[in-house]
Amino acid sequence: MRPVRIAPVAIAAVLCAIVALSGCGGSSDGGGTSPSVASPTGAAQRPTSTAELTIASPENGDRLAGDTAQLEIDLKGAEVVDQTSTDLRPDEGHLHVTLDGKLVSMTSGTSQLLADLTPGEHLIQVEFVANDHAPFDPRVLAAVTFEVKG
Repeated sequence: MRPVRIAPVAIAAVLCAIVALSGCGGSSDGGGTSPSVASPTGAAQRPTSTAELTIASPENGDRLAGDTAQLEIDLKGAEVVDQTSTDLRPDEGHLHVTLDGKLVSMTSGTSQLLADLTPGEHLIQVEFVANDHAPFDPRVLAAVTFEVKG
């Protein structure tokens, strides 16, 4: 698998979304961990997740006709939930989907239609993030490239 680069614009969009969504959603019923834990150096640490994330469709290297692709995500060892919370659990979170470095959705679903795709190569990245929309440490990412035939 080739290294994944995350564009600064995508990082900025995710950070803006975190701020915008921090007051949204419900709360969890407990059993979580603190949203940040101080390390010996005083820096905040993110929670760890043992979730496994893969993109089932499209597959890496697929060549697709038309201007749509059906994104199918497989998440094992964790659950995608609707609510935003600061009560972080390693087995609960949301999915952030980026297409060609641009955030296209923050979803609690594992299936999504990607529409209006232009001809050429595209990169889909999906990240399983904690209930506060910030990444786990280490990050839980999956990525594939595919081509849309013109």
